[in-house]
Amino acid sequence: MRLKSGIAALVFCVSTAALATPKRPPDVILILADDLNTHLGCYGYPTAKTPHIDALAASGMRFDRAYCQTPLCNPSRTSFLTGLRPETTGVFNNEIDWREKLKGVATLPEQFRAAGYETVGIGKIFHNTFEVPERWDRWIRPAENLPRPPERKPLKTPANFSSRKPGEKKGLLEWGPSGRGDREDLDGMKAEQAVRVLSAPRGEKPLFLAVGFSLPHLPFTAPERYFAMHPPERAILPFFPPGDCDDIPPPALMHPEIHGALTQQEWRELLSAYNACISYVDAGVGRILEALGKSGRADHTLVVFAGDHGFLLGEHGQWQKLRLFEETCRVPLILRAPGRVKRGSQTTALVELVDLFPTLIDLCGLPPVNTLEGTSVAPLLIDPERPWKKAAFSSINRAGGVSLRTPRYRYTEWTIGKEKAAELYDHENDPGEITNLAGDPAWAQTVQELRVLLTAGWQGALPAGAVR
Repeated sequence: MRLKSGIAALVFCVSTAALATPKRPPDVILILADDLNTHLGCYGYPTAKTPHIDALAASGMRFDRAYCQTPLCNPSRTSFLTGLRPETTGVFNNEIDWREKLKGVATLPEQFRAAGYETVGIGKIFHNTFEVPERWDRWIRPAENLPRPPERKPLKTPANFSSRKPGEKKGLLEWGPSGRGDREDLDGMKAEQAVRVLSAPRGEKPLFLAVGFSLPHLPFTAPERYFAMHPPERAILPFFPPGDCDDIPPPALMHPEIHGALTQQEWRELLSAYNACISYVDAGVGRILEALGKSGRADHTLVVFAGDHGFLLGEHGQWQKLRLFEETCRVPLILRAPGRVKRGSQTTALVELVDLFPTLIDLCGLPPVNTLEGTSVAPLLIDPERPWKKAAFSSINRAGGVSLRTPRYRYTEWTIGKEKAAELYDHENDPGEITNLAGDPAWAQTVQELRVLLTAGWQGALPAGAVR
């Protein structure tokens, strides 16, 4: 495949001393995917076709326990792009305009711009209409200077999707090939724009480039060839045993069980379409990395790849996000930092998306920002096994839902009227979070200990010597 040589060149040309003694600050490329869980080869998903993201992980560090602060697009992006947690931003849904809530707060790209970087944004970085082009040196619309794509093919919808509410618009669940080529679909256009930026002569300023892919967000549509990579008969159906939801508090669940709303064939097609979209994103990542390798700046560039939150695909009978399970809160996070991290490293330390802001300004030598509520993970690049955070925190505004993930447990609390409801899952023996142990007297001591940690909040879980 043509991109393999580009990836190989990118990995091969990394100088181990490149960032140790830089002549100028390193460039930064931040690549975001929308609604992406860990269906990636480098995270062990069996049917994944993600060679370029896997190659990126092989050239840097993979964070195996990375978590978003709230599993929804606008609040999650607002959080990690401002370095503030949702409880501070006050943004918990997709309708709140963070620009009104956080006037005067410098975002991640603005911090780099103030430090003398050229900042370029492409695609979905902040949430949809809440993007602020004037806060970038350049914000490029995906189709700028590119031909308008042809209309996509009609997509499939479930024959009987019972969770659709009366009057709700069509398209809640849609999937299928787009009928377009790689560079005619939206995410292909974004990759092409990023290639143009990296192929241009290097400017006097260091570069901060952010690329936001729209997939694998619904509708699950991509060029035909990516669907061919994922035939429905090979789809891995989620584990959903009878009675799984019986011990789960009602606020933890939203839609009726999706399994009864789709036929077996529809269910397999939907899963295959999600993975096809991921493969299309992977191809875009490959084009960006190939362009970086050809640009001559690969050994002096930090590359971050992350999802904004996870995604349920039938686990617990649920789908999409806005729930506090492992599948929605856990995200892929990969960091390539030449000269700062050993190739192919990985860590099981608990990290959070809110850590991105302090990490990048730390690695680039920018002045620290004391108001940030994340922690630089730079020490983990040197010692992936060092003691780190006691817990990662995620929350939603439904019923006061707040959840923490420790190395072994997930503990979640809900407020139902004047009563509290809880969930406790032992990931050592129950990685699918099937059995809620919160009401079992044998686990009362563990519940109490985790409740104390939850009450102490993120400040009480920080590692020694944390840099913010």
